Amino acid sequence: MDILEEVIKTLIKISVSKYIAAFMIILIALIFNRYVITRIFDYIIRLAKKTKNLADDSLAWSLEKPIKLYIALYAVYASLIIIDFDGLNFNSLTSDRIKRLFIVIVICYFFYNLTLENSFLYSKLKKNDIVFPFVSIVIRLLIVIIGVSCIAREFGFTGFIAGLGISGVAFALMAQDAFSNLFGGMIIVLDRPFAKGDWIQTPQVEGIVEDITFRSTKVRTFTMSVATIPNSKLANEEIINWSERSLRRIHFKFTIKSNTPIKKVRSLLDKIKEYLNNHEKIDKDLIIVSFNDLSNMGYGVFMYFYTNEMNFIKYEELREEINIRILEMVEEEEVELMFMFNFAAMNNNNNSNNNNTVSNLREKCQEIESTKKINEELGRNR
Repeated sequence: MDILEEVIKTLIKISVSKYIAAFMIILIALIFNRYVITRIFDYIIRLAKKTKNLADDSLAWSLEKPIKLYIALYAVYASLIIIDFDGLNFNSLTSDRIKRLFIVIVICYFFYNLTLENSFLYSKLKKNDIVFPFVSIVIRLLIVIIGVSCIAREFGFTGFIAGLGISGVAFALMAQDAFSNLFGGMIIVLDRPFAKGDWIQTPQVEGIVEDITFRSTKVRTFTMSVATIPNSKLANEEIINWSERSLRRIHFKFTIKSNTPIKKVRSLLDKIKEYLNNHEKIDKDLIIVSFNDLSNMGYGVFMYFYTNEMNFIKYEELREEINIRILEMVEEEEVELMFMFNFAAMNNNNNSNNNNTVSNLREKCQEIESTKKINEELGRNR
C-alpha cells in the first residue's frame, strides 16, 4: 500500500499540461494510423497485386498491422517519457524496458501474421490443405514461446524460463491423450493417406473427409451424418482411400439355359467382347467374358472388366447401359436366360407331380381294399 500511495502522490504532482500532451500524442498516433498508414498500405497492396510474385503481397499484408501497432506503442512510450515515467521509481519497470517489450511484441506479431491463411507460407502449401494448419500452428506456438521467453528474460524472470521444463513435463502427463491425437495428426500429415474431399473406408467408418484438425478427423458418412474420429485411433487403423483409384471394377455373372445351342453361346460371347472393347468408358487392359460354369442350372457366363468413369452416378448409368445392351444381344441371338424362379417353378411342378402320384397310389389302394371287402361279402352270401 505504501508503494501505491507513493505512485499516486507522484502522479498527482505531474502537471495537467503533460497529461494533455501525452494524450494528444496517443490520439495523433491513432489518427495517423487510421488515415495515413491505412492509405499507404492500400496503395502498396494494390501495387503488389499487379505482380506475379506472391511474396510481396504477403509481406505487405503482414507488415500493415504490426507497423500500426508499433506507432501506437511508440506513442505510448513517448507519453511515458513526457510524464517522466522513470521518476516513479519502479524497481524493474523502466521506459527503456517497456520500449524493448513493445519491440518484441511487434516483431512476434509480424512473424505470427506470416503463418496465417493469406500469407506467403500458405501460398506455398495451399496444394495440401492438411499440411498447412499443422505447420502454421506449430510455428505460431514457437513464436509465442520465443516472445514470452524474451520478455521474461528482459524482466529478469530466469526462474520462469527454468520452470517451463518442469511444468512442461507435468502438462504433458495431464494432456497425454491430446498429445497422442496431435502426433496421430502429424502422422496423417506426413504419411498423407488421404486429403479433404477423399472417400475413405476404415473398419469403423466410411465416407468423405470433411476436415482434419490437430485432435480429430471429421468424415461425412453416406447416411449424411458426421463421424468424428480421434487422430490417434485413425492413424493406427487400416485406411482404404477409394479416391486414389484410377479405375472402377464391374463384374457379374448370368446363366443361359442348358438347351441353348453352343453356336449361339459363342456368338453371344463374341458380341459382348466386341462391344466392351469398342466402348470408350471401358479400360482395354483387362476384359474377361468367359463361359466358365457348366451345371444343372445352365451355362454360366462370367464378366470382369474396369471402367474409367469415377463419378458414382455416371458409373451406375454406365452399368445400366451395359446391362441393357447385353439383354439386347441376348434377344438378338434368341438366347434365353435362366433365373432362380425357373428352378422354383420346376421344383413346384415336380412337387405337384409327386403329390399327384402319391394321391393316385392312395386311390388305387383304397379301390383294392374295397374290392377285397366286396369279394368277402359275396363269398359269405354263397
